[in-house]
Amino acid sequence: MLTTNEFFVLLSGSADNFVQLIDSNTGEIVSFKKVNTWIDGTGLVINDSRVLNDQVIYRTRGNEFYVNTVVFSSKRVYITAFGAKSSYNEDQRAFIQHAFDVCSELGLKLVFPSGHFLIKSFNSSSENIFELRSGLDVEFEDYSVIKLDAYFNDRAFVLFSGVTADSSPLYNIAFKGKGIIDFGGDVSKMRSLYLNRVGFEGGNCTNVLIDGLYWTNGDLRNCIGVGKGNSGGNVTIRNCTFDNLATGTKEINHDHSTIYGNVDFLSVHNNVFIGNRLMSLIGCACEIHGNYSSFDNNKVYDYTRMNFVASYESERKDITNISITDNIADITNTAVYFWSDVNSLISNVLISGNNIRHKHIEGETQNYNGHQGLLSILNKGGKYERIVAKGNSCHILYTIGDHLRYAADIFAGVEVLEISNNNFVGHSLGFLFDKEESNVLGEYSFVKIFGNTFTSLSKLVTLNAEKVTHSLISDNSSSLESNNLKDLIEINSNVIQSTTIRNNIYLNNNPSIEFTPSSVFKSDSSNKARYVLSLVDTPVPTINANGYGFMTPVISNDHKRVGGVYTIQPTYPFNELFFHAVTFGKGGSANVDFKVDNITSSTFPANNLLKSNIVVDM
Repeated sequence: MLTTNEFFVLLSGSADNFVQLIDSNTGEIVSFKKVNTWIDGTGLVINDSRVLNDQVIYRTRGNEFYVNTVVFSSKRVYITAFGAKSSYNEDQRAFIQHAFDVCSELGLKLVFPSGHFLIKSFNSSSENIFELRSGLDVEFEDYSVIKLDAYFNDRAFVLFSGVTADSSPLYNIAFKGKGIIDFGGDVSKMRSLYLNRVGFEGGNCTNVLIDGLYWTNGDLRNCIGVGKGNSGGNVTIRNCTFDNLATGTKEINHDHSTIYGNVDFLSVHNNVFIGNRLMSLIGCACEIHGNYSSFDNNKVYDYTRMNFVASYESERKDITNISITDNIADITNTAVYFWSDVNSLISNVLISGNNIRHKHIEGETQNYNGHQGLLSILNKGGKYERIVAKGNSCHILYTIGDHLRYAADIFAGVEVLEISNNNFVGHSLGFLFDKEESNVLGEYSFVKIFGNTFTSLSKLVTLNAEKVTHSLISDNSSSLESNNLKDLIEINSNVIQSTTIRNNIYLNNNPSIEFTPSSVFKSDSSNKARYVLSLVDTPVPTINANGYGFMTPVISNDHKRVGGVYTIQPTYPFNELFFHAVTFGKGGSANVDFKVDNITSSTFPANNLLKSNIVVDM
């Protein structure tokens, strides 16, 4: 049986309408049939450039044309058919680029088999190694590896580039499977200066799917960057692993974002981001710069932050409808940073169900490590509207000092901000609203801080603002760091309207002043604090059916609060009892008597062993 080179190049054998040959590259049996039209039905002519640029699927034999029937029936072709082979020494770039060009033109799925495909050259004089094409569908089988050579050491590069020379848009690109993209590790780093080193740059690409790949061993600026200005959109990145992608020094590689998402309809989900010490100081897992973007169900380890949400006039300008949910992250700094630049707006953001752990990097200063909270809203001249953070858990594993241990810090005005039902471990300073550097104070409306729990606090809310309207600080709870705390909630503003503070619970023997208002604040009866005191002994007398009696709980001598509304809560259910009292005494246990009502039809027996918590409403 003739080989393809013998039949098509040496013109051996007869030019039958249908021939079976041995592929000169792969050794496989292939079938070709004679044709006179291109895939789109247009006629072929002598020296047709389309066939001359292919010579793998479509072939020429003198002035006659053949097409590979097996490939056209399956719509799949292996990269080896284009001359690429597994090699640890020889450059495979030209073969792979040829395959990209042909398969995108013919609508074929290009398959990388198991093997090691070395890359050691650029496509042209640009920084691009491979140039993407519309309709490019690439599948990686198990243990297929694209590996960059030491040729790229201390050089800028873009491995897969979707920014074409003529800036024309690209559509419908898919990279799927179990392949490994290896950027060279120790042999290829930034060594002299910060360089543009990118894995996949989908600047002008729309409808992109990147699914299941393992990206590793890089000293990169970005691993995947999508969008350019207002170009590109609808990008899904899922089931990938990003591992060890910043390997130089923080003095040179000082900023890294594994995913830079400047597109509308960005979906990043079910990925794993694995960092290292350098990444824990400089790395962001995913930047979001577009509308209708989501970052969900990912795992992030040893990065400095999880997300950076930013709007720029030069990009999408105003961005809205962003979801950051159900992620797990072990990071150094704040989980989500917001940056709305001048003349820009960020709105409709949901941060929910995330489990975040923060750890200070030993050997680095606290300022370098930054804040360790759930979110930071920066004042960069833009606007923020409708930001909700609820149902998250944040845990500081280790830090140095206290002054950066805020659950959230907000340095810009927000219209509609909700921070509710979150759990904070180690965040002793609660929520800070203040000006950033020399910027002016913000205006806040419809702020809701509700149902958050802290392990220990010295401050719940510090709100310094130009104006505060329609705000609620309610039902938050924490133990207190000491018995001498005051001003746990502090609001300082020239204008405070429709602001309610109530039912915040502090577990401490001596809760002190909760709220220090500015001079214009007028409290009303709905503004109440609630304090749960330490466990007390509560002997209860015998009470006949439907009757009542009085009891005096045994309270520690340092309990001096009087003039409040007290409720006693047994440590286990007593549905037939209702304990309530209003006391006006000088303090001390003898002045606090509780009325005990037996609201059932039976007699309640005496109980000298009852334990209870006393709740004081102010």
